[in-house]
Amino acid sequence: MTEPPAPADLARLVAGGWILGGAAVPRALPQPAVDLVVMPDGRCRLAGPETRHRQGALPLGGALVGVRLRPGAVTGLFGVAADEVPLAGAPIEVGRLHGTAQARLADALALVRARAGQCRLDERVRTVLAVMHADPGAPVARHAAEVGLSERQLRRRFVVAVGLRPKSYIQVVRLHHALAAARATLARGETPQWADIAVRSGFYDQSHLLAGFREAVGVPPNTLLHDVRFLQAPAQRR
Repeated sequence: MTEPPAPADLARLVAGGWILGGAAVPRALPQPAVDLVVMPDGRCRLAGPETRHRQGALPLGGALVGVRLRPGAVTGLFGVAADEVPLAGAPIEVGRLHGTAQARLADALALVRARAGQCRLDERVRTVLAVMHADPGAPVARHAAEVGLSERQLRRRFVVAVGLRPKSYIQVVRLHHALAAARATLARGETPQWADIAVRSGFYDQSHLLAGFREAVGVPPNTLLHDVRFLQAPAQRR
C-alpha cells in the first residue's frame, strides 16, 4: 500500500491519498475518516469511517484507489453527512475514472478540487479534532466547553461531520497515538514501555490499551509495529 500526501492546495479538505493492491486488505489500524474510493473499473464510492480493522478480499482487475477526506469535508463536497455514509460504501454518480492507479488518484483529487470552493467546514468541530489529536486523554466534556457547546451539542455536530461519536473517534486516535509512540521509541533503539505509553495516549492503563488493540485489530500492538497505516492529523486551521 502506498500513501501519497495530499496536495498543498487541498490540505484543508484531504488528509492524503492511497493505492492498495494485492489479494486482501492488509491488517492495519482502523481509519476514522470517509474515503472517496475509485474501483478498478473506474466506479466511485464513498466509504464510511472505521472503528475496527476492515477485512476482506480486494476486487480483481487492478488496485483500489482512495482519497481520505478530512472530517466534515464529505458534506460540502458531495452533499451527504458523514454519518449517512455506510462503512461498506455507497456509489456516487460522478462518472467513471479510468486509467492506471496513479491516473485514477489524480482524477479523484481533481474531482475534489473542482468542488472545493463550495465546501464549508464546521470550525468548532475542526478545533475539537485538533485538540483531540494533541491531547487524546482529555474528556469530551472539556472539548465541548472549550468551543462553547454542551456535550450533547458537540456530539450531534461531531457525528454529522465525522460519522462517529466523539468517544469512538478518540478511541481510534488513542490507538494510533500509542503505536506512533512505540515506533518512535524503537527508532531511538529503546524498548517500548507499554504501561507508560498507555497513560500518555489516554488509556487508563496497559490492560485497557491491549484490550483496545484486540477489539479494533484482533492482535496486540507489537504485531503492528512494523506494518501500519498512520492516521493523518487534521489540517492546520487557516
